[in-house]
Amino acid sequence: MRPALSMNKKLVIDSSILITLDRRRTLDEYLRRKKDEGYEILIPRAIARELLDEPKKYAEEIKERSPLLATKILDSVERINTAIEEGLMKVEMINYRKYSRTMNNVRKHLSRLEAKPEHAIKKGDPELIILVIQLYDKFKEKVLLSTKDKGLLRALKPFAKRVEYEVLENP
Repeated sequence: MRPALSMNKKLVIDSSILITLDRRRTLDEYLRRKKDEGYEILIPRAIARELLDEPKKYAEEIKERSPLLATKILDSVERINTAIEEGLMKVEMINYRKYSRTMNNVRKHLSRLEAKPEHAIKKGDPELIILVIQLYDKFKEKVLLSTKDKGLLRALKPFAKRVEYEVLENP
């Protein structure tokens, strides 16, 4: 059986990059440009939660004492959500059944690299790595990754023999 051929190059973006782009007010422009260049922009569900659910909850908690900050956070959540709704980026599901052992190994590896207990590792980091692996396994094409997180890149390095990926220059 041949792997499914993709029409677009796959670009997986870390939350820190999306937050930076949003703060600079260049998120929409960047995503549209990448889409025009033939990229399919993907984030795992855990990253979507980091960008949407968690900030929304935090904004609700602080809106009484910091209404301006709460409004800023909710505006950012809205812009990111709009980008997803408009199809500029897609939330991709991880196949946990297939990648659970790899996910556990990545979490352990990140835990050692960051000298933190496993439960303190952000959920998005292992999911981001697994998404890169999953996309490569499915399409057998180089996956592009945009992140500033050095620990994440170190955790991905052991998979270099199994997965072709390239770190995109930060926007």
